[in-house]
Amino acid sequence: MPSQRRNSRWSGLLLSQVLALLVFAGCLWWVHRKLAYILPIDRVTLSLSVQEALGGVLGRQLLAFAAAAWLCHAFLGLAAFALARLTELAAPERTVARRSLLVTGWFALLVGLAMAANATWFTSSIFSDEHSWIVQDIGDWKPVILGLTVVMALVVGLAARALWPARRTPSWRLLATCGTALVVALIFVPLGAVSSASPASRPDRPTIVIIGIDSLRDDLVEPAVGPTITPHIDSFLAQAHRFEDAISPLARTFGSWTTILTGRHPVATNARVNLMPRELVREGETLADALRAAGYRTTYATDEVRFANIDASYGFEQVITPPVGAADFLLGYAGDQPLVNLATRTPLGRWLFPSNTANRAAHVTYDPDDFVDRLDRELDGSAPALLAIHLTLAHWPYNWSGTPTPRTPQQYRPAYRRAVERVDRQFEQVMRVLAEKGVLENAVIVLLSDHGEALGGPTDSMLRSTGKAREVWNSLWGHGTSVMSPNQYRVLLALRPFGEARLPHGPARHHWPVSLEDVRPTLEEIATGLAPEGVDGISLLPYLAEPARGDSLAARIRYTETDFNTPSTLAGRYESSGIIDEASVYYELDPASGWVQFRPDRLPELMAQKQRAALSADYLLAAMPGTPGTPVRYLYTSRQNPHPRVLEAPPDREADPESRRLWESLQARFPGELETSPAVP
Repeated sequence: MPSQRRNSRWSGLLLSQVLALLVFAGCLWWVHRKLAYILPIDRVTLSLSVQEALGGVLGRQLLAFAAAAWLCHAFLGLAAFALARLTELAAPERTVARRSLLVTGWFALLVGLAMAANATWFTSSIFSDEHSWIVQDIGDWKPVILGLTVVMALVVGLAARALWPARRTPSWRLLATCGTALVVALIFVPLGAVSSASPASRPDRPTIVIIGIDSLRDDLVEPAVGPTITPHIDSFLAQAHRFEDAISPLARTFGSWTTILTGRHPVATNARVNLMPRELVREGETLADALRAAGYRTTYATDEVRFANIDASYGFEQVITPPVGAADFLLGYAGDQPLVNLATRTPLGRWLFPSNTANRAAHVTYDPDDFVDRLDRELDGSAPALLAIHLTLAHWPYNWSGTPTPRTPQQYRPAYRRAVERVDRQFEQVMRVLAEKGVLENAVIVLLSDHGEALGGPTDSMLRSTGKAREVWNSLWGHGTSVMSPNQYRVLLALRPFGEARLPHGPARHHWPVSLEDVRPTLEEIATGLAPEGVDGISLLPYLAEPARGDSLAARIRYTETDFNTPSTLAGRYESSGIIDEASVYYELDPASGWVQFRPDRLPELMAQKQRAALSADYLLAAMPGTPGTPVRYLYTSRQNPHPRVLEAPPDREADPESRRLWESLQARFPGELETSPAVP
């Protein structure tokens, strides 16, 4: 056996690791353009103070990621070395090639398979091309499956030959041979999760469940656009109390969820912008605090935390989320590497890459099933409990693992439709998990959206015929960009009992003017028998008990406002590079926590740019800021037949009492934030 005499036992191992290092370096170079968007040498570095923060929490997180990524590549090199040894053991009398060639050949084959698997299963990866032949089907098979089948058959054949009884192979070689086949299989085969939770017992008090679906319009997709694509949500709504005139006071996730949990308007909590510095948020007592004090177990779960830093400090005992902080922004992009992407689909990968597993921010590898599996593993079914679950699949960029990324506004609408269709199935999966854990034996579930989404449709703007060109465009896309876009701030809101839980009367549609501010007082009264005091919202339970009382809500005035928007956002361009570069001067990095937060010194500029609106049942008054130094412009319109007119002065109380009422209430809701001249007589 000249080949074995020429090759020492460990020769080729160093070569395998050198090859692994070269591939790792090549992947880092390939994603450098992504990293450059997030860590450029100019404004982002200066704004986020990354150079200073690299020695703190963020630095440790990035170092841990780099070590884990290198471990994956080193493991691939080790597999190539083991397969080279297996080849020698299987055919010692025929092995004439030097081991270095065997190691190199096997390594190239494994890298090729990894690249093909990544391109096939993660079509949005920068290492993939959705139009490439490698991702196209060959009959009922994909090329990578055929390749994996051939390679696995080859490995099994080599292992069988090496283990042939006639060969007196040392025991360590037997172990290495068997281990090699198993290792290569585990490299590419994702493993499923197994739930270990037992069903909950039925408590006297109902479990309270809030299921939020990010960016879901109150009309679910768009009216008159073909057959329904949300059968599971529709089925839930058919047996629920649905509130058809519900709004968010701020059409962004953090402002909305802070309102949901506190029952207070963003003016009261100071949750006026996504990523508001934690010390500036005045949340006070939350629903989680109140129910926890009443003996409830409290849990918050979401698959996206980049722009809504809600953690245990809001009253939750258990938090099921990706890691909060700057690493979540960075690693969703820098982590787009073939071996990292594949590893995230395995149990070991969940531990190695927490920022890239079951995380909507890492949309290249995000699979909606992964988050449901995580809920199934970690959600405690004990009761009574408050469960707040937020699903973000319908949020931009409207794609996930295996789906294309929309690049232009013209592609957003069909992509959004696909995302809503998929989140409907994810909602059904979550409901199934709750049923299996016994939660639905006694529960009240609120299904809501934190805000809607404008998609350039005919009902997305009140300004089409009367607004300025820029105002019209700003109101046609996204959320939190315009108070003149009803589908941005109108939200889905429905309440339904399950099992032994009861609500007054049966399913119904209610046209009362309500707000996300009403969620906390309603749920707290259901859970404890008492609605909280000192909140801006109202409990809807008395109105459900006596529907005729709902008529008294007709005079109610609600409020909404916009959030921070970059020029790219307002132009309907959502490429991460442009948004991050433009927004960089408004954000900073807290080295102690590793969190990204809005810069406090920029808040006055944000407040000056906000649009604000007061809404009654039939009318809307909007305060539209102009350029610096110019007065606020007021627009007044019917909500049912929008045709805004400019109010040049405070409306006359006798001639136009409704617009005057909205004017005065708007000034009272946002004291000191709006232009008040000319003086109100």
